[in-house]
Amino acid sequence: MRHLAFCLLAVPLFSQAMDEATFRGDPRKLAGSCADRARLLRPKDAKMLAEYGRAFLTAGERTKAEDCFQVARIESPKDADVHRLIAVAWLRAGQRAEALKAIAEMQIADPKAKNAFNRAAVNLEDFGLAKEADALMERAWILDPSDWQNCVAFGRSCLRKARREAAAKWFARASQAKPQEERMWNAIALAYADHGAEPS
Repeated sequence: MRHLAFCLLAVPLFSQAMDEATFRGDPRKLAGSCADRARLLRPKDAKMLAEYGRAFLTAGERTKAEDCFQVARIESPKDADVHRLIAVAWLRAGQRAEALKAIAEMQIADPKAKNAFNRAAVNLEDFGLAKEADALMERAWILDPSDWQNCVAFGRSCLRKARREAAAKWFARASQAKPQEERMWNAIALAYADHGAEPS
C-alpha cells in the first residue's frame, strides 16, 4: 500500500519537465530517470515496456529492467516483436545468453512471425552473432521464400559486417523471388552503394 501511495505521489513529480542542466548530466543516470518517468506515465504498452527495460539496463538497473521485461511478456505474450525488443536490450547490454533466450522465446511465442524473425536476424548480425543470425533468417525465409524485402534487409546487414558471401546468398534469393521487381533491384544496388548501411 505504501508503494502504491508513493507511486501516486510520484506521478505529478515525474510528469514535470526537466531543465537543460539536468539533461547535461550522466547519460546512464538520465536513461534510468527518463525510463522511470515514462514507465509511470504509460505503463501498459508492451513494446514501450521492453524499451524502458533497455534504458534501465543502460543505467545499470537490472532488476527494474527485468521487471519491465516480465510485465511486457505478460501484456503481449504472443507478440514476437516484444520478445525481439527484449533480446535487443540484452544484446546492447552485452548479455548474449539472455539475448538468445529472448530470441528462443520469440520463436515459441509466434512461430510464424517471419518479419520479427528477420528483424531479429538483422539485430543478431549487427551484434556479431552471425551463426545465430543465419539460422534465424533461414527460418524466416522458409516461412515465406517470396519475401524479397526480408532477404535484402538481411543481405544489407551481412554487408555491414563484411560477410559478402552471405550477402550474395540473400541477394540471390531476393532476385529469384521477384526478378521483375524494380524496387528489389534498386534496393540491392543501394545496399552495395552504401556498403550495407541502413537506408536513409
